[in-house]
Amino acid sequence: MLFRSADSGLIAPEGFTVTRYAPDDLAHDIHNLTIDSLGRVVVSGPGYIKILIDRDGDGKADEAKTFVDGPESGAQGLCFVGRDLLCVGGEGLVRYRDENGDDRADGPPETFLKIKTGGEHYAHAIRRGPDGWWYLITGNFTEVNGSYATTETSPIRTPNGGVVLRLTPDLSRGEIVADGLRNAYDFDFDPQAEILTYDSDGERDISLPWYQPTRVLHVLPGGEQGWVTETWKRPNYFLDAPPVVAATGRGSPTGVVCYQHTQFPARYRQSLLALDWTFGRILAVPLVRQGGTFAPGSAEDFVKADGAEGFAPTDAEVGPDGSLFICVGGRGTHGTVYRVRYDAATERERRPLLLSLPAQAPPAQKLQACLEPIQPNASWSRAVWVPLARSLGEAPFVTAALNEQLPIERRIRAIQILVDQFGGLTDQTLK
Repeated sequence: MLFRSADSGLIAPEGFTVTRYAPDDLAHDIHNLTIDSLGRVVVSGPGYIKILIDRDGDGKADEAKTFVDGPESGAQGLCFVGRDLLCVGGEGLVRYRDENGDDRADGPPETFLKIKTGGEHYAHAIRRGPDGWWYLITGNFTEVNGSYATTETSPIRTPNGGVVLRLTPDLSRGEIVADGLRNAYDFDFDPQAEILTYDSDGERDISLPWYQPTRVLHVLPGGEQGWVTETWKRPNYFLDAPPVVAATGRGSPTGVVCYQHTQFPARYRQSLLALDWTFGRILAVPLVRQGGTFAPGSAEDFVKADGAEGFAPTDAEVGPDGSLFICVGGRGTHGTVYRVRYDAATERERRPLLLSLPAQAPPAQKLQACLEPIQPNASWSRAVWVPLARSLGEAPFVTAALNEQLPIERRIRAIQILVDQFGGLTDQTLK
């Protein structure tokens, strides 16, 4: 059952509170949101990227500090690496440097990958993967072709429609992981490094027999995700259709995030939260493993408008304390950032070991903190666990990966750290 939150006018499950973190006068028409390496909310809209700052610690932003006056059309993908920002906008995938740490880009961006940006069906989200590589998702008008497959290992050479690109850690080369998307705006990884996205429907076919709804998809390497042409998507029952985790009817998919924190109740942990711009709702999609994929299920409303409040969510991310931050905007509409908190969460659930580790913690405790999958691909999480992992060295993670007494998810996390930070596993360890 959903209940109305008085401060925001939105409704959420019992026990949750939705508050306004930042109003429209701090950031208008927000297209994209991320959390930087210092744990601050950063938003982008037409002609701006701003850092939202809560100076008095009351849970609401008091100031919007302009990081850069651009890109002109707004960014549709943001990810911090330390104080530098990777951004999908302008000429393509670009980097703004902030070497002096003054929260202001030092100058014009450096372009790593030229690709179409700014349109609603062009390049979208950029994320760091559990393997340390970069992943970029695009819509079906981006015109990605075989020239983007610059590695010998690219699963796809002649893509169709929207794609998922995988780029080396230094962004010098790339491959096409999957194609056949219509217009998936965002994606995320589950704890086992599976890619999940929320793809749009063909809204012009709504009353026709071949109409396919918006769908949460499990994106497989080398997989074709079902979109063939503007008037044809493979139905779910086709043998070569992608694994459909949930079919969600009409809508306009935007942001996606896999909740991997401990603040929310257990039923939401490792669920996929998917945003629908048209109907003003956030869906919670349970991720239940079934063989090599996920059991088809249903999505439930998690946060939505109550009918009197305008709510057009465009993006969402999980903050260091486990709260969910949601931005609204798009097509010139008002911009607001909301914060979703679970009221009954304990201090330990809001501040897991990774974020509350004593400075002089013993190595065993540092290892335990690294193996807790607390939003491990987020910039703020990497800013904590990467230095810890480097200080411990490779050996403890090899031992953890081989330890059959550890939970499977901890052993998988150890392997991910070995791949990301230490060049992978040796032949002997793999055997």
